[in-house]
Amino acid sequence: MYKIGEFSALTGLSVKTLRYYDEINLLKPSNVDNYTNYRYYTAEELQQFKRIEYLKKLGFTLEEIKNNLSNMTVECIDQKKQELIAKRDIIIAQIYELDTLKENITNSKVKTLTRS
Repeated sequence: MYKIGEFSALTGLSVKTLRYYDEINLLKPSNVDNYTNYRYYTAEELQQFKRIEYLKKLGFTLEEIKNNLSNMTVECIDQKKQELIAKRDIIIAQIYELDTLKENITNSKVKTLTRS
């Protein structure tokens, strides 16, 4: 078993974050001492942490992870994929607009220089 500080060092999560994950029922310690309220974690919680981090990297929110961690469905994955595709399309449009703005500014400066 790992004390919360040891588990924090293993995972890279702060103790504050681990307490928050416990509070929202995302990552519960396997044992909490009734007298000291110390939290203890096992290798099982370490594996659960790894699943949580993996899903976070894929763009899932903590709420989505909490609701689907033990029962991830194809529909949930497809929905997240569609959300990411929509975000990608917005970013591509923003990049295009920035390129257009840059070109307009550059052309403006060239016109000003050639008029002088």
